[in-house]
Amino acid sequence: MRISLTIILLTWVLLAAAQTLKDEELKNKTGTFEILNRTDYARSEDGFSKAIVTANFNRITELVNIVRKNPVLADIKGFNGRARIYTVLSDTKFGYGVPARISFEFSSFFKNKKGEVVFNSIEPPSWSVYINMVNPLGSGFSSDLFNRERCYFTVPLNKKTIQPGIDIYGDECIVLYDPLRPDYWIPVSVGEAFDAAKSELNKEKDPVASAYLKQYYDQEYGDIAAEDLEKAAYFGGGISRVSVAPGFEGQDSLFPRIMKVNPAYWNMNLPKSAIQFITLRSIQNKDYLNRKFEECQKTIDSGSGCDLARFEYSFNLDDVRRLLPLIGK
Repeated sequence: MRISLTIILLTWVLLAAAQTLKDEELKNKTGTFEILNRTDYARSEDGFSKAIVTANFNRITELVNIVRKNPVLADIKGFNGRARIYTVLSDTKFGYGVPARISFEFSSFFKNKKGEVVFNSIEPPSWSVYINMVNPLGSGFSSDLFNRERCYFTVPLNKKTIQPGIDIYGDECIVLYDPLRPDYWIPVSVGEAFDAAKSELNKEKDPVASAYLKQYYDQEYGDIAAEDLEKAAYFGGGISRVSVAPGFEGQDSLFPRIMKVNPAYWNMNLPKSAIQFITLRSIQNKDYLNRKFEECQKTIDSGSGCDLARFEYSFNLDDVRRLLPLIGK
């Protein structure tokens, strides 16, 4: 019995060692990287000719090469990487330069049922950078829609300026911009926010519901002092979703700011192909990202891998700073 138990334990140890060797083999396998060439991601009817988009693609190529200075992308092992360009929905009333999303894909190696080394190229884990999306709705920025027609959106209260040209909101959402230009976002006033809320309520077709909503709206609006209508608005509670302060009932920092795009930010002396604004997400809590990476390694799924988590953990403010010289080019 004791000999049999020893054999079983030894077998387990050998199998575990073999699995470890297999995992290390895949982790250390050299991968490739490619930029998927595409010059149809912006529409000519929005004022972006083929020549403009082609020039913008060259700027995107520069951006990709800079991001690839990160150690995980500079020495690719364990996955194949790709940069894919996506068309983004951007209201041209509030923009100027060519908007785009650049998605960095991480296709980790794994072994299929036949024991062959393969990788998943269909919707692999990815991380994105957005250019010229001064309106952050749908661009991966941590914001909520307040009013789409007027392009009112919310912005986290916690804002830090790392250096001129780099702001971080909520310790995660990063904006790169030209610090010599006017503010890229400006506050929506309480009066403007209430007016936008009223326009939305007026779309209600049911007369009973409309009367009910109007009653509560009028009450909320009536509670606002006249001198507060010019103050900056916050995304609060109630029917209107408008607040004159970020806190409520003794609790601070509950409600984010309501902001809008400042058209004066754009430098229209630059070609539309230039990059004037960059947004991306990079969690600054590295302890959290390290735990996320370690947990991923324990529960890895075939084809998904942990290379995106490894990249996110390694991506830091030095990587962000390297992107700043792209602004205005």
